[in-house]
Amino acid sequence: MTNAMKRAAAFRLVFYLGATLFILIVWQYQKHMTGNWIEPLIPSLSNEQGRELDALLEMNRLITTLGTGLLAAIGFLMVNVRQAKRGTEALWAACGSAICVGLSLFFGYVVYLGIISMLQNQYFDLDVGPILWARQAHFYSFLLGVVLFGDFAFHNLYVEEAHEHKHGTADH
Repeated sequence: MTNAMKRAAAFRLVFYLGATLFILIVWQYQKHMTGNWIEPLIPSLSNEQGRELDALLEMNRLITTLGTGLLAAIGFLMVNVRQAKRGTEALWAACGSAICVGLSLFFGYVVYLGIISMLQNQYFDLDVGPILWARQAHFYSFLLGVVLFGDFAFHNLYVEEAHEHKHGTADH
């Protein structure tokens, strides 16, 4: 085993140990913030509040699903578009899109935690500051990710198609 291979293996080991430690710290922090147990709740929500909660949760699921699909599309285009045709602007758009979608997923999780906390405290108001802010950040960071993805996809697909027509390699 060469020194370079040993360093690479050591780096990977340290990386995975660090990632595991980070996950454990986040888990313990969340456990501390929400308490060590979750008591069963039977909140007394009105029909209107129940519908409002259902609509919020469905929107949260939809944006999360779309965000996950968008991340997959970014990965697909990054892998399948030839390297030579990709400019640095396109890479910045792809990275920006992935970051925005990642933030959107994070804010969706924050909304979920806020809802759980509200229900545990037998309090229900979806327009309270932290939840309202996280809901808006969840949607708008996803929307920005879509716009950046559109730029990335258009640039890569349009440039590739124009390049093929210019050099006569397009199939007819």
